[in-house]
Amino acid sequence: MSKLKYFGAYTLPLFGILTFNSTGIIAYLGLIFLYIMVPILEVIISTDAYNLNDSERESAKHTTFFDNVLFGMVPLHLISIYFFLTAVSSQNLILSDLVAYVLMMGTLLGVIGINLGHELGHKSDHPLKIFLAHLLLTTSVQNHFMTYHNAGHHRDVASPADLTSARAGDNFYVFALKSQIGGYFKTWKLEAHLLKVQGKSTLLNPMIVFTLLPILLLLSIYSLFGPFTMQWYFISSVLGISILEAQNYFAHYGLQRKKLSNGRYEGVKPCHSWNSDHIIGRVLLFELTRHSDHHHRGGKPFQILDSKEQSPLLPYGYPTMLMLSFFPFLFRPIMKKQLKIYGID
Repeated sequence: MSKLKYFGAYTLPLFGILTFNSTGIIAYLGLIFLYIMVPILEVIISTDAYNLNDSERESAKHTTFFDNVLFGMVPLHLISIYFFLTAVSSQNLILSDLVAYVLMMGTLLGVIGINLGHELGHKSDHPLKIFLAHLLLTTSVQNHFMTYHNAGHHRDVASPADLTSARAGDNFYVFALKSQIGGYFKTWKLEAHLLKVQGKSTLLNPMIVFTLLPILLLLSIYSLFGPFTMQWYFISSVLGISILEAQNYFAHYGLQRKKLSNGRYEGVKPCHSWNSDHIIGRVLLFELTRHSDHHHRGGKPFQILDSKEQSPLLPYGYPTMLMLSFFPFLFRPIMKKQLKIYGID
């Protein structure tokens, strides 16, 4: 497919801007598209497991087009946040519209703020990308995410040491609290260890700044738009975080690396991540759904990620799996069957 397909991700902030400037049923169009139409379309449209050939991969790796697509999302995300804040602070706001605004804002903070921040945050040798990643993660109140994800999750994935790898049978809500709260405190230790290795004082722990940034953001919203708007922005960020944790939950659910005789765990393999080749999810999430290859090489640009034959496949696309995660009585039986398909107890 043409590389222009990635502009499809722009429907997210554009739907957000439409939502925050609308009332009534129009305010729900974005939510209807993302949570009803996309899952239906992903059942109808065939999956696409095509991988680039060597020449296509080299061309895609070195063109600036894909970086520019990512960069263009950032101002649209910030604009959508501004429209949300002004809409919620309106004196004419009614409850049904507020519900639409908060659900859409939560979606944007989870899918753009965190996922796009995740993609940019893997490029540790690119100062602009790291800056933009921190900016996006600040909007989602998730500044500690980059350190834990890169230095913790990618190292410990599919092992008991990883707080963001769910075991078979785990309840999503218990998992999400453990992942979020435990991940925050573990990031303090990860940053302190890095400072120690570098011979620097632990008083310089970046987590101090990472903790203050979202507080300053919320205080700024409080000052400019009032406590009511700040409250609902924070609730939106919690929804965004729940989207992150849902993806964490199903992306490695029930998959475990073997413990070797030396006490260490085997290397990360494609079989330690669930994949999805549903094209709409691939586009909207910048190939996050090709999760196995991402874990093989975290710094690999999204546009050249491969579909791995050895990776287990999710029964549905990412949007559907996201919604199922919130209903354990539906999610766990479905995934139990899927684990059996791949011979995993």
